[in-house]
Amino acid sequence: MPFLKKLLPIFIIICLSYFTIRPLFISGFFPIHDDTQVQRVFEMKKSLADGMLPVRWAGDLGYGYGYPIFNFYAPSAYYIGGFLNLIGFDALIATKIMLGLAVVLSGITMYLLAKEFWGRIGGMISGVLYLFAPYHAVNIFVRGDFAELWAYTFIPLVFLGIYKISRRKKSWFWITVSALSFAAIIVSHNLTAMMITPFIIMYALILIISSSKNNR
Repeated sequence: MPFLKKLLPIFIIICLSYFTIRPLFISGFFPIHDDTQVQRVFEMKKSLADGMLPVRWAGDLGYGYGYPIFNFYAPSAYYIGGFLNLIGFDALIATKIMLGLAVVLSGITMYLLAKEFWGRIGGMISGVLYLFAPYHAVNIFVRGDFAELWAYTFIPLVFLGIYKISRRKKSWFWITVSALSFAAIIVSHNLTAMMITPFIIMYALILIISSSKNNR
């Protein structure tokens, strides 16, 4: 039962996430600024099926001449959608699943970070608020920036890893978590990585200074 009690906040976050992604369950797709997203997932699947790894080329974009979009635009969201398309999901359904996963995981990762400061209840509230952040909805249903949506899934894990390292809790494990999460931000949305890096550095410095004062 204690184990189930620990999982309850995550279960609540998953259930409440339905209300943020409910439009994804409607048939068809919705108009967005960047309306090539489903096509990019399909192109990723085609390239993966052809054995291209890492994927660089979208053969049907650029008016059929091909376009190296995955060579310069952060590709991780499309790898996830492309893999789902590759294993049998329709490209549209794969895109919607990819979006739903990003939203649900963002709530869970924020919960994992926030509960270190405010306990399970505070962490759950933080995770739910992160789920319902208007910018997530704008990225999905207005801008169509699915890459940036995925970047925001990994940001809490970077800060969680740094916090755990400062507390000397399984340092190598959390160094790995933090490093892989930051790498995931870079390959999810490199502009987000550039913007978040100064805050990561400042947070790490604050924890280092605080830790050194406490050890005196």
